[in-house]
Amino acid sequence: MSERTEREAEDWVQQQRAPFPTACYLCGGHNVTLRFPERRAADGERRFYSCTSFGHGQHPPIWRCRGCGLLFQWPMPAGADLLEAYGAVVDPLYVDERDNRYLTFRRVLDELGPPCARRLLDVGAYCGYFVDVARQAGFRAEGAELSAWAVAQARDLGLTMHNQTVAERAAAGDRYDVVTMWDVVEHLEDPRTELEAAFRLLAPGGQLHLATIDAGSGVARALGRRWPWLMDMHLYYFDRPTITRLLEQAGFEVDRIGHYTHVVSAGYLLRKVGAAVPGAGRVAEALRRVVPDRWRVPVNLGDNMHVVAHRPG
Repeated sequence: MSERTEREAEDWVQQQRAPFPTACYLCGGHNVTLRFPERRAADGERRFYSCTSFGHGQHPPIWRCRGCGLLFQWPMPAGADLLEAYGAVVDPLYVDERDNRYLTFRRVLDELGPPCARRLLDVGAYCGYFVDVARQAGFRAEGAELSAWAVAQARDLGLTMHNQTVAERAAAGDRYDVVTMWDVVEHLEDPRTELEAAFRLLAPGGQLHLATIDAGSGVARALGRRWPWLMDMHLYYFDRPTITRLLEQAGFEVDRIGHYTHVVSAGYLLRKVGAAVPGAGRVAEALRRVVPDRWRVPVNLGDNMHVVAHRPG
């Protein structure tokens, strides 16, 4: 980490005691403005941390750095509270969507190149479905996950799982050829530090693959405060320039950025639409009566990106 970045990290920790942000996490600039005021449903429960959360549109104030464009929520939850919350997650609906999760991960597997018995770590592996897909393809695949429930689900599949943060995994001294982080980086209190740990986990020349929502996408800009991914559990909202800048700060070189497609059931998608789009609940419920719940639907609105980077050799 550079001296400049160390100073910015110290400033960031200190300002978390302030009622509003005074500097940007990413660039250290002080031109920060409120972008989206806090939103809550009348009966809204704060803090939704399961992968299948329906807490769309409920969030603390979200701020924007006018210098680099980063969006982030404030106040930021304490790191210890986040670890505790994610460690306690139980998400049976994710298991119900298991077949579609496998399809999602099989679609992205070709982007990783030939397995060749390469060693892979999936960070934020949840129930281990990507680990299983990668293992079946020929990778020596392992997962790291905070949720004790999810780790148990994965171990029931016979998978190697570490109930650890990526920093704890890096401290163990292991090295991998590929690290994946699917829909993880936007949930991290200090994503730069976690990506630096991912960098240490990789052998020189090793690849990092991550997916995250794209706040600079056309649909995100068009929907504004109605963009459904504005949620409690998303602490940062990156676009292509800001995720590139973050990865470079952590030592990576970015190779390419593309789109990421999720496969979900029609029933799950309609429930999401009902929760995410004000006034659409009745329409979504009516459609659920005539559309088979198990129909498989690929979802790609251009607001999920797949970033490929590497550790220089």
